[in-house]
Amino acid sequence: MKNYQLQAQKLYEVALEGDVKCLLNLLQEDPLILDRYKIVENSGQFTESPLHVAVSLGHLEFTKEILCRKPELTEEVDQIRRWSPLHVASGKGYLEIVKSLTSVNRNMCLARDIDGYNPVHVAAVRGHVHVIDELLKVVPQAARERIKDGSCVLHLCVKYCQVDALVFLINVVDDVELLNFRDADGNTVLHLAVANKNTQMVKFLLKNKKMEKNAINKNGLTAMDIHIQSKKGINDSEIRVALKRAKGLKAKTALKPRNKNKTWLENQRNALMVVASLIATMAFQVGINPPGGVWQDNDGHNAGNSVMADVVKDGYDKLLIFNTAGLISSLSVILLLISGLPFRRLFVAILMITMWIAVTATTLSYIVSVNYLAGNREVLRLSSKNHRPVLYALGAGIGVWLILMVLLLLGHAVRFVVKLIRGFVRLVMRLCNS
Repeated sequence: MKNYQLQAQKLYEVALEGDVKCLLNLLQEDPLILDRYKIVENSGQFTESPLHVAVSLGHLEFTKEILCRKPELTEEVDQIRRWSPLHVASGKGYLEIVKSLTSVNRNMCLARDIDGYNPVHVAAVRGHVHVIDELLKVVPQAARERIKDGSCVLHLCVKYCQVDALVFLINVVDDVELLNFRDADGNTVLHLAVANKNTQMVKFLLKNKKMEKNAINKNGLTAMDIHIQSKKGINDSEIRVALKRAKGLKAKTALKPRNKNKTWLENQRNALMVVASLIATMAFQVGINPPGGVWQDNDGHNAGNSVMADVVKDGYDKLLIFNTAGLISSLSVILLLISGLPFRRLFVAILMITMWIAVTATTLSYIVSVNYLAGNREVLRLSSKNHRPVLYALGAGIGVWLILMVLLLLGHAVRFVVKLIRGFVRLVMRLCNS
């Protein structure tokens, strides 16, 4: 046993120096020295392998020589943190040694230490972007692994203020799920960046369109809530402005519009379906049963033909045009509502415009029908005393309808202009602040 201890002592001394020549001499004296050191290590005299020592000191050639002789040593872990040689090389930022280790055993990219850190986590904590790049080329999945407390590599970047590592990982991995990972408390990286008052990280995260700006953690707080509740500091104003620009909201505000929006859209959908069905039914009835009915016999007319078509051909043609427009518009609305398309505000606007067409066509169909049934072929001819009350009613109805349509169009036009002005003002303010 003492002989083994002396040999192991020499091996560790050679590893400290990184002397490849001395290593080869020891191997010549005892070819099994790299196997026997394990016996000494288990006795408690050493807490890590000679490969750990060489890697820790950056002895590249020495490391390569050991890997050629004993590649299994890449799987050995120290007795304190359970770090593998790859953990050590990643923490130190030794890129060439990392390449050598991964070329021998790529699976060690997923090896975990006592806290659940893999080599990518260690490199991120130390800010070694070049090492992270190399490890992800070998095993991309390593960036998506969580540590024991539920955090991911991005949480570690924020926790240890490694801005470059955070930016690199988000840009290279480009994973929405990773970007919005939540730790055990439900915090995203944005929550932590705001809590740590790291202005640079907050601004970078808010610029990313895939970032959930109003994610709510287990305490019911958004990033804006955390900012408001935190102690005031030097960077508070910049963070607040950045959150407002990105439409960061309090949890109460973020939740209310969502439910309100959903209820409004559902109400609009139900109302449109009812009105469209009613108009389609009326238009269908007018099509198969026109005003004045149809001829019942062939006494100078064809049985089944519309009476209105023979008496007032122009009026009947107008009726068919208006009635068909109303039927097609209402059926189109029904078809779109049952099609399963995403029910959003823009979609609702399109449906409502279509309904305007349907309602207007139905109104015109009614005016033409009533004009015919009243025995007057011209809607605005007021010479007949018998039909003057009917014509007055029709004229008044048309006037009210036109006023209503103008008011609706005017209201929506004003609303659209106000939105454009607000958007322009926000753009100017952003340009001024930047």
